[in-house]
Amino acid sequence: MDDTLTIERVGVIQRDSPVPYYFQLSTYIEDKIKSKEWHPGQLLPSEQGLCDILGISRTVVRQAIAELGRKGLIIKQNGKRSIIAHPKYEGGLMQTMHGFYEDAIAHGQKPSTQVLKLKVVPAEGEVAQRLGLVEGEPVIMLDRLRFLEGSPVVLVVTYLPEKLCPGMVLEDFSKQSLYETLARKYGLTIYSGFRTIEAIALDRADAKLLSLRAGSPALLLKSVGLLENGTPLEYFIAKHRGDRSKFEVRLLSSHSS
Repeated sequence: MDDTLTIERVGVIQRDSPVPYYFQLSTYIEDKIKSKEWHPGQLLPSEQGLCDILGISRTVVRQAIAELGRKGLIIKQNGKRSIIAHPKYEGGLMQTMHGFYEDAIAHGQKPSTQVLKLKVVPAEGEVAQRLGLVEGEPVIMLDRLRFLEGSPVVLVVTYLPEKLCPGMVLEDFSKQSLYETLARKYGLTIYSGFRTIEAIALDRADAKLLSLRAGSPALLLKSVGLLENGTPLEYFIAKHRGDRSKFEVRLLSSHSS
């Protein structure tokens, strides 16, 4: 059964409006999703299909799709049509490729960050493997302690290939979002990825930073973020306080595809 959505030919794009076409299209799709008229798992028409239906350029369509992707409303699949994303939940880090800062703001929480380390190091072992690099290639290591409402909740070490974002070590990530900086300054956006999660006991050093006793439970996340063309951009290792972390995962029937 074809689950492709239907878009009206008339009324979506107002030719005499000063509002950019891409914004008109993204707003139309966003309204359909938020009103629950369109549902998770449904497919948008192809880029060319949208161009033909609405009489707009592929550049306009791609701008609209990118905007919706940044909001977590759709998922752009490599070589395939975009799909309506499943809702993001409080602490739903397993469904979206948004960062800690973006998720906190979206849920009305006040995030803050202490940068513990920011430097260039050689890629070794698992880091090199996850980022598809030769051992010894330079990577930027960003080690942060993240807070919500003033309380420490997660330790995260992020690795990025230096060749993709040279000069990143000069940024102040105590006051800005990593993902926003990557998008704004380098034109890099994570479109997909994969994560693992497991339960661990914190060692003394990590427990102290998180204001806990040694051996306290935590959730260990490891994540690889990929660019639209499949190139690895980010590998992070995060340790979330077990008493202040909750992850919800939406399950789909095997018959839903």
